[in-house]
Amino acid sequence: MDFSFSIFVLMKKYNRYHSTIKTSYALGIHQLILPDSFTSSIPRSTSQNWKELNPEKFVGNEFASQIENDLEKIKVILDERVKKMTTAFHTFCRLYLAILEFIGKKNFDKIILQNRESVIDMVSNLPVEFDRNLVCKFLQITPHQFKIWNSKRSFKCPVSLTGYCTKRFPNQISQREINVLKSLMSRKRFSTWSIASIWGYAIKKGHISMSRTSWYRYCLRLGVTEKRKSSRKLRKKISVRASRPNEIWHADVTEFVTSDNVKFYIHTVLDNFSRKIIAYSVSRDKTAKTRLVSLKEAILLQFGQILSPTDLDLIVDGGSENNNFRIRNFIRHCQVKIHKKVALKDVQFSNSMIEGHFKILKKFFRSYGEIHSKDIHKVMEYFVKDYDCIRPHYQHQFYTPDEIHNNPELADVKPILNRINKERLENNRNSCCKAA
Repeated sequence: MDFSFSIFVLMKKYNRYHSTIKTSYALGIHQLILPDSFTSSIPRSTSQNWKELNPEKFVGNEFASQIENDLEKIKVILDERVKKMTTAFHTFCRLYLAILEFIGKKNFDKIILQNRESVIDMVSNLPVEFDRNLVCKFLQITPHQFKIWNSKRSFKCPVSLTGYCTKRFPNQISQREINVLKSLMSRKRFSTWSIASIWGYAIKKGHISMSRTSWYRYCLRLGVTEKRKSSRKLRKKISVRASRPNEIWHADVTEFVTSDNVKFYIHTVLDNFSRKIIAYSVSRDKTAKTRLVSLKEAILLQFGQILSPTDLDLIVDGGSENNNFRIRNFIRHCQVKIHKKVALKDVQFSNSMIEGHFKILKKFFRSYGEIHSKDIHKVMEYFVKDYDCIRPHYQHQFYTPDEIHNNPELADVKPILNRINKERLENNRNSCCKAA
């Protein structure tokens, strides 16, 4: 008898249950997530053993409380009475994700932004039972953003440029500033200047209080400038940065062909810290002799006749006009201790700073018009004076290279910009409403 029972036990086939079934019994949620047809087929002794298991022995037990909090939602979703609605919602979600993938998130956000008035109406008119924050997230809008949109619509103003109350939304520019922008951007005097330089001039003169980013944005919105084509060129590594004037200089040469087909070479020495043109020379040839002229002039202008010992890094490229016995001999006997370094050879960075300066110079030449060979020296003199002393440099916000070179402490412009912004906010908050 015992032998027969042993054979029966060996021949009997036992069911192997998934670990999640055991976990559901241990957590006491088996009746909510498992159908009765399945639970009734499990032997009572087996299910009772599962119920007596300690849930803490399962990996991920810390999420049990979260599961318990969602039990009511799971119960509703699995209810047979809402099965059709659940299926429809699941299908809708799949369609929603397909639309997002097809349109793209950026385009979807753009569509919502363009139709935000309709979105505000739709969300605001939802029944009380609907979770508005959930709907906003579904539309890729943060609840905070929706709150701002709704608030703006409540305080519309026909007088304000942006269409919203200046007191309620003080971080906006005035019509007067827009008129200043249009006027300055259309002046022939500034036709050779960059957009950033014109903004710096307007800030410096106290004509405006908007940021440089806002200036760019309104130039595009008003059609004053065109949007640049996005370039995917690899950005160059940041070059070396000086901490004071006359610590690092850059020297290079560029060529220019005048309207009467005469080629000139422009040798320039540029200060790294201030971006000031220390010295330059215009000649018909590119030789060590002409390179030396601009270098000697730069040393003389910055350090005077009686030179005091100081260290100076001179960044050049690998051209023969920079690397020859004349330059080496001058450096050897100069009282200023010059450390000549060839870009991408002696140092890892390039000489891109002065190359960027030459781009500004070439743009000036193109905007200036036809330049005859007999006028090249006069035009170059005008450019250097304009670049050094009049035109604000992008790097220095609203200061010129000459101002920063002579007063290095002016380089920190953040306190001034913060003060200007605070003054604008205060003026807008205290402004008299013209619509009243």
